[in-house]
Amino acid sequence: MDTLIVNEQEIDIPTGWEDVTFDKFLKFSKLIKTISEDTEGLDDIEKTLRNLNDNTRILSFWIDKTEEEISMWDLEDAQKVMDKLTFTQEQYNPISIGSFTIGEDTFILPEEFMAKSSFGRYIEAEQLEIQQGLIEKGDLDYLPKQIAILAKKKEETEKLNDDLIDKRAEKFRQLDMATVWDVGFFLQKLEQKYMLHSLISQAVVETQKQQ
Repeated sequence: MDTLIVNEQEIDIPTGWEDVTFDKFLKFSKLIKTISEDTEGLDDIEKTLRNLNDNTRILSFWIDKTEEEISMWDLEDAQKVMDKLTFTQEQYNPISIGSFTIGEDTFILPEEFMAKSSFGRYIEAEQLEIQQGLIEKGDLDYLPKQIAILAKKKEETEKLNDDLIDKRAEKFRQLDMATVWDVGFFLQKLEQKYMLHSLISQAVVETQKQQ
């Protein structure tokens, strides 16, 4: 997070996905989807004018200032703020993690999902395989609950009750997006590992049939 002074006011600006909560990103995705729909069918001049207005809307969203306030800024100040937000247009490169922390609580991701979890819970979690496609469509609402189903504290057993899952899902809406994407990356690798294991098992079965 960075702070700039504009018109004698301090403006807090996120500078990376670690500064943006899941909740905030979900709202941003919906805003971008609305903006994209609003520009369909416009000619070049209309799109240019709309882009100026859209940039104001985006700035307003990220820094919690009204569009009227932003319209009074110098162009140079507006550009400085927009430059800080370039990360929103760049692809995030996830890192491999085995756990994450929110507040004072640390949650561990499963090393061997199928060895320690029920098949029913695997079915719920496998939706994360298409996370990137859902992100592009802005369909993200399910993610916190999927993370709540899979991630556990060190001392916890396999089965979590639905109330606890729902409570954690609400808490995980405040996870930063860097962590959310890192968890998604972890789960993609986990499913790929499971699918490879499944294919090998099927091959073994077929080989035994032929003997």
